[in-house]
Amino acid sequence: MTTTSARWDASFIDFAAFGLGDEELVSLRSLSDIWGMALREIRPQVANDPVLLDFLELTEELPLALADPAWQQHWVRGWHGLASRGYAVVEILRLFFAAVVRCEQELIGDRDSVGRVVLALFSCLRRAVLAAVSCALELGEEAQQEAAGLPGELAALRCLRELLTVDRQVGLLSVSVINRDSFAYIAASDLQRLPAMLAAHIAQRLRPDDRVFAGREGEWLVILPDVHAMSQPALAASHIGKIFEAPVVLFGGGKIMMQATVGAAMLPEHALDAEGALHAARLARWDAASRRQGFAWFDPRLGADWQQRYHQVESLREALQQEALALYLQPQVDLASGRCIGAELLLRWRGSDGAWMDPPAIIELIEENGWRTTYTDWLLRAAMRTAAELDAAGIGIGLACNLTVADMVDEELPELLGQCLETWQLPGSRFTLELTESALMADREQGLAIMRRLRALGCRLALDDFGTGYSSLSYLVSLPINEIKIDRSFIVGMLDSIDSLRIVSTIVDLARDLGMLPLAEGVEDLRQREQLLELGCAAAQGYLYAAPMPLDEFVAWFRARHP
Repeated sequence: MTTTSARWDASFIDFAAFGLGDEELVSLRSLSDIWGMALREIRPQVANDPVLLDFLELTEELPLALADPAWQQHWVRGWHGLASRGYAVVEILRLFFAAVVRCEQELIGDRDSVGRVVLALFSCLRRAVLAAVSCALELGEEAQQEAAGLPGELAALRCLRELLTVDRQVGLLSVSVINRDSFAYIAASDLQRLPAMLAAHIAQRLRPDDRVFAGREGEWLVILPDVHAMSQPALAASHIGKIFEAPVVLFGGGKIMMQATVGAAMLPEHALDAEGALHAARLARWDAASRRQGFAWFDPRLGADWQQRYHQVESLREALQQEALALYLQPQVDLASGRCIGAELLLRWRGSDGAWMDPPAIIELIEENGWRTTYTDWLLRAAMRTAAELDAAGIGIGLACNLTVADMVDEELPELLGQCLETWQLPGSRFTLELTESALMADREQGLAIMRRLRALGCRLALDDFGTGYSSLSYLVSLPINEIKIDRSFIVGMLDSIDSLRIVSTIVDLARDLGMLPLAEGVEDLRQREQLLELGCAAAQGYLYAAPMPLDEFVAWFRARHP
């Protein structure tokens, strides 16, 4: 029985994971008219496409029928029917995002204040759509994996449960790659084939009855039935490790060095159920990676050590689903006049312990758990909403936001951004997309093509933390970059180090010669400002002007500074 048919035996949408209970599902009925209005407004866009029209007509019933298992089956089959006819996922998602945004405009619009009831209703609607879409995507991805001979995590859990029901002892390995940045340098065609290729290599090193599954992003799960000693999983891990002693040859002919990290657990020694065993194997792998070792067994003490991380992951997952992340604004000013010319949007989130988590740590958890696409979608929409709210306050400045390495090999990113700009009726020139040097050094050909498509939307591109990476100047000259940001470490050191001063001066001259805007980060005192002015730097951001702040505080700061 396939995963899809198994899950269609009952209501398979995990509403609880998206914070939706029976009461919330009932409350969606009050939004039926608005949701239907939004979808009917979309219909003219697909007037000549009867397949999409039928799917939209079915989707109009979502607020009334979402809790009905029969409707869920019909709707998900409709989604997969579109995919089987060649409709791109981004094409289907665009319709949903446009409908949700239209509902948001109808419910909230430009109102200065919105009641809690309305906000709660809109939150329920957004989470309901995310729950339905996530379920459809999950089923589709697993079906594709199984069709390609690479079943996923749900299939692995099902296999473990079946082995447990007949009291067979089982070993479980969680296999990942320590240097995940190496994936960024693989061509897109090779990257798509890599999971199945590595799974085949791993299977060749195992017994015939052992099975390999695709886990989370960059992970493979290996189930070893009928193991009676800890030496057997350890030996299997050793065989897997040998795969990566030599460079892995890709389909395109290129080679790449990888180093495996393996965590091991046994049933019933280390866990009493399938989910517990999977968690134990992952804890062991995370422990091995933190100690820079290739293999580790699960130790019960790891549960306490990683408990905080586990809660952070769960809390972050909930925050993503409920869109509880925040963007703070840090002003960017013209050094000569002191006027605010823009603001950088910086990610902020309180972890499960109530403490603010460092943004790089947040991004690490997002990428580690395969949530990058969800996060990028939220980031783009949140940036659009921030721009619209600034416009409502009479502050028409540009906004900058940060893209990840993975974003720069995502062919769908320009289309999603273009849809957001169209929906919010904002020009691309309003936004500056900041890229790191590591992002530029990913798949260069594909990255350059995506950059050109982003520029075609009117967006500006900035190179962040310039000077801290390894990209060549000749490559930099070939990129469609508008702005170079000078890393804070050089700004802090330039008054005390002649080398740092020379670096800053060189970057400023380089940017100006290439027709780019040089912008200094981390400016904290007037001496740094004066030195940058002397060097010819045009703009800056830092605590000298303001720390990152919520939107309402930024508006107050801007109005006080620009009466």
